[in-house]
Amino acid sequence: MSELDNNVQFKYKTFGAYVMFSYSNEKQFISHKFYKSIEKVNIGAFPMLPGSTSLITEHLRNIIEGTSLEARSKRVVLDEYDDYSKFKLENVMVANVKDEKHCNSYVKGLFYHIPKKSLLNVRSNIEYVAFYQSNKSFNESSGIKYYGKIKDIIEYKRSECREIECRKGAENEEYIRINFEWIKEIPKIEPIQYGTQIVTYTTLYLLLNAQNTHELKYKSNLEVLVYKKIKKIADKHNYSIRKINNCYHINNRIIQIIEDKIIKVDGVIVKFSELENYV
Repeated sequence: MSELDNNVQFKYKTFGAYVMFSYSNEKQFISHKFYKSIEKVNIGAFPMLPGSTSLITEHLRNIIEGTSLEARSKRVVLDEYDDYSKFKLENVMVANVKDEKHCNSYVKGLFYHIPKKSLLNVRSNIEYVAFYQSNKSFNESSGIKYYGKIKDIIEYKRSECREIECRKGAENEEYIRINFEWIKEIPKIEPIQYGTQIVTYTTLYLLLNAQNTHELKYKSNLEVLVYKKIKKIADKHNYSIRKINNCYHINNRIIQIIEDKIIKVDGVIVKFSELENYV
């Protein structure tokens, strides 16, 4: 564990705690309360005898292959983000970048601009802007690699922008210009399914921990775990996953997460531990 800045609270950096039992029947041990507690609080027991190591092997593989978001979602003690900050506080605007020339100008000039007809105003709670680079314009460089902290926002005519040459006839178009205190590079967030709209929104926590664009729209820790589970199923059977209207579509099934605590498959409530049987 490590100490937080206030010198009083602590946060855990471990994934959990496990006891090894001298037990050979792994199928029977799955129903044991000490094994079930691992799913709930990440503390429990595994059977461990020669030839009886598949459960602990699979668990360690999941830890090694898991994303930062999945690891954080399983922590028993809260760290610097609470659930509201993780999933509800959408203070990041994800905005499309036209092409590499515009992207380089934005990063170098510490700004971003967009026609006012495309974005009437910037939400008052937005503190950061992330740049989405589309597959169409950036090919292998597509995804999200940069974000900046907003310094101020102004309106001007397109001709007033000195960093990027104005196309003929657009000189009097009204633009919103966002100036940044800084722009930072982050590990690339891979594009999944389709690109962002002109703008979309996420939280700073998700932006700094996501590995793909699906993960930018998580609404709860439960959704983190559900997505991990169905992605594993999709990879195993070569299924595709689409997210439409906050529902995951996989293998002609529709998976919903209701009120951050209930899982439904085609309208039927299922337990997380039984999810694979319904997909």
